[in-house]
Amino acid sequence: MSEPSDPVSPTTSHHSAPISVTTPPSSFPSKAPLVHHLPALKAELNQVATARGNVYAKKMGIIIRWDGDNTGAEEDAITMSRVMDTFNIQCTHHILKTSDPIPGWTLTDKIRKMILDCCNSKLNSLFVVYYAGHGTIVDGNLYFAMGEKLVSWSKIRADLNSYEDTDAMRRIDVLGVLDCCYSGAATRAQNSRTFQVIAACGPKEGTNPRIGQTISFTMRLFRAVHHFKGQASASMTTAALFREIQRQKPRGAPNAVMETLSGTRPITLVFKDRTISSRIPRLSTHVNEKHVLVKLTLHGPSQARGHSQALGHRYVLESFKNAIQDLPANMKVEISDAYETDQSIFLIIGMSWEAWALWSMVAHLEFIGIILGPSLMSRRLIEVPVANENSRPLYGKSGAE
Repeated sequence: MSEPSDPVSPTTSHHSAPISVTTPPSSFPSKAPLVHHLPALKAELNQVATARGNVYAKKMGIIIRWDGDNTGAEEDAITMSRVMDTFNIQCTHHILKTSDPIPGWTLTDKIRKMILDCCNSKLNSLFVVYYAGHGTIVDGNLYFAMGEKLVSWSKIRADLNSYEDTDAMRRIDVLGVLDCCYSGAATRAQNSRTFQVIAACGPKEGTNPRIGQTISFTMRLFRAVHHFKGQASASMTTAALFREIQRQKPRGAPNAVMETLSGTRPITLVFKDRTISSRIPRLSTHVNEKHVLVKLTLHGPSQARGHSQALGHRYVLESFKNAIQDLPANMKVEISDAYETDQSIFLIIGMSWEAWALWSMVAHLEFIGIILGPSLMSRRLIEVPVANENSRPLYGKSGAE
C-alpha cells in the first residue's frame, strides 16, 4: 500500500454556499478557508436531520471485475453478490475482457440498458455500481485497470447522469462501491440527486487486495453488514454502514472514503430477511471506537450586529451551540475548542464517522485526524511568558488604552 504524503480526508465535502474570506497576498495561509453563514448551515443541517430515505420499489446492481485479475476480485465479487442479495438487490455480473478492444464501451452499454430499465419503470429505484480490482490515476481521473487496458470511471459517472428524461432520473438514487487503489478520486463530481460513493481508500492511496490472509475492503463491507444483521435491524443507512466499516478497520488498512455527491436524502438499505450466512471470520468484539476531529469555519461578528468584535465572536459560538443542540443522536458533535479570527470563528469539533458522513452532505469540514479518545493534554492552560508587546489584550480592551 502506498502512503499519501499528506493526511487524506475520508470525504471531500460538497456544500451549498460557503464563501472564501479575503486574505492578503502572502504565502500563509496558502488558500482562504471556506466559511459558512450560520443561518444557512443550520437550515441545511436540519434538512439532513429530517430527511427520510426513499422506499425503493426497484433495486438493481452491477458487479464489475476484470478477467485474469490477480487481486482476489473474483472472490470479492462473490462476497458483494451476497451483500446485494441481503438487500434484495437484483445484481448482474460484468467481466471486463482484456481481449475486448473497447471494454469501456461494452460496460457503459450494459449500464445504459440497466438504467433505462429503471427509468422506464417509473418506480423509485436504487442502482448500485460495484468494482473490485486494480485502479490507476490518469490526468487526475480514476480508471479501472488491467495491464494496458483502462476503463474510465468518469465516463461511467457521466452515463449515469446523461439521460434526457430528468423526471425519471430523479427517481433513481445511485450508490457506487469501489474496492480499488485511488478509489477516492471517484468522488470528484457534483450532481442533482442523491448520488453517493463509498471507496476503499483515498485518491492518493493503494488498498489491500484479497490475497492470503489480507482483509479486503469488500470483506470489511460484508462484516459491517453482518454487524447490523446481528442486531436484528430491519434496515441501515449508508452513513451507518460507513461508520461500521471504519470502526472495524484492521491495523494498517487505509481509511475508507464516503461522499455524497448530491442530495440530502439518505440511501436506506432494507434487509430482505433476518439471516445472513458468513464464512468470513469476525473481528474481535473489542474494537476501539474511533472518532473524527475536524475544523469548521463560521462567519464572524458581522452576523451579530450591535456587539463588539470580541463579544460578537462569543455570540456566534453560542448561536452555533443553540443551532445544533436539537440534532438527532447520530449527528451530535462535541466542540473541543473555538478561536476567533479577523473575519470569522473556527471550531475544532469531534464527531462519529456517521455524523461525519451526514454533516459532509452540506458542510465543508476540514479534516484534522482520527482520534481514539479525549485529548491527552490537561485542560488546564499552561502560561508561556511573552514580551508585553506580544501579549493579547483582554476582551473588550484595546492595546491603546
